[in-house]
Amino acid sequence: MSEPITLARPYAKAAFEFAKSEAVVEQWAQNLMVAAGLAQNNQILDYFNQPEVLDEDLVQLVSGDDASEQYKNFVLLLAMNNRLSLLPEVAELYQYYLEKDAQSLSVDVYSAIELTDAQKQAMTAALNKRTGKQISLNTHIDESLMGGARIHCGDLVIDGTLRGKVERLKTQLFN
Repeated sequence: MSEPITLARPYAKAAFEFAKSEAVVEQWAQNLMVAAGLAQNNQILDYFNQPEVLDEDLVQLVSGDDASEQYKNFVLLLAMNNRLSLLPEVAELYQYYLEKDAQSLSVDVYSAIELTDAQKQAMTAALNKRTGKQISLNTHIDESLMGGARIHCGDLVIDGTLRGKVERLKTQLFN
């Protein structure tokens, strides 16, 4: 089964390219952030999956009254393809494309323990060099990682966690 970020990529790319061509990038970014927030609510996700709910009702719920007709058509496309649950990933990737276009990039780093300032600076410098962009680092603690760090840079994921290394070793041994 495909990862949600992989499924969301073509929708986010198409949305960004359309919004850029129409000069409504910021409006779409705001609309997608609101929609992503809705799609993270378990009750709303359950509502998305009810077969008796019409796609038009879902579009109204997700986009509201103030959205453009083009944005509503985009949400309708997601609804018709049963992809509304991907809205958080679509919004994340859309933001990535927006930042990429602007030569800056927000990067999320998940680690088992708090990173030192030196580690943050080294990571920022390495990512600046790798991407050629100005990096804004957002750090998060995830104790389930056991050690190392996982870096989310748009649709690029660098998994240097102990858990990830064990999973890769397990895959190599059994395949």
